[in-house]
Amino acid sequence: MLTRIASEGNSRLKLVRKLAAKKTRDEEGKFIIEGINLVEEAVLKDVDVDYILVSDEFKADIFVEKCDAKGIPVFEVPAPVFEKLCDAENGVGILAVVRKPDATLELPDKEANILVLDRVQDPGNIGTMIRTAVAAGYGMIVAVKGTADVYSAKVLRATAGMIFDIPIVYVNDAGEVREFVDRTGHRLVVTDPAGGKPYYEEDINNGIALVIGNEGNGISDELMSIADIRVTIPMKGDIESLNAAISAAILMYEAIRARGI
Repeated sequence: MLTRIASEGNSRLKLVRKLAAKKTRDEEGKFIIEGINLVEEAVLKDVDVDYILVSDEFKADIFVEKCDAKGIPVFEVPAPVFEKLCDAENGVGILAVVRKPDATLELPDKEANILVLDRVQDPGNIGTMIRTAVAAGYGMIVAVKGTADVYSAKVLRATAGMIFDIPIVYVNDAGEVREFVDRTGHRLVVTDPAGGKPYYEEDINNGIALVIGNEGNGISDELMSIADIRVTIPMKGDIESLNAAISAAILMYEAIRARGI
């Protein structure tokens, strides 16, 4: 059933506004998802949804029935009030407050590859890499401190719902990455345009932790110095580097090519 919220001072609306800030997301352990596709994915995958808000212009009857069946409260908000809550430019009509998963540095599938994000900043790149990691069968994403927040609205939209399909954990530095990789028995792989071997000449289809570096500065010296394997993506012409998400996709999909899936 729908419960009407008319007051802009309602505590649930106040929380949504505060969750626009990373500090509040970290303190509350919650984040916002916007749009029917993301919200439906969360409900379908039994993500821990606190509550859902819909605009009074949103056709929500069938969706509300699904939420009732799962015990998820849905609140209706006047359209002008709802629009002020959204990050998206175009009216999405629906958003949800979701609890962050309790991800820890434990790899669910010991055989799966790991993606390491080293201070990656662009939300579109991060979202695309999350989607690609899921599609390529990677088992976990480890984000080094300095990487943009994966629970920001722009990153979440770019993941197209795949944020719910892979554990993501933040670590403080290269030392924590190395410690984790040693514990799981994975090999740390970095891209090195100057000293790396072509990626297809190395075995990077399984048992690896693949590092993708910052868009402007690349991989940190600390991670470069402790890498087990250095690879490069051969390029013709005067191109010095590829977009981070494209590079990541090429390298992650080596696992798919090698296994013939």
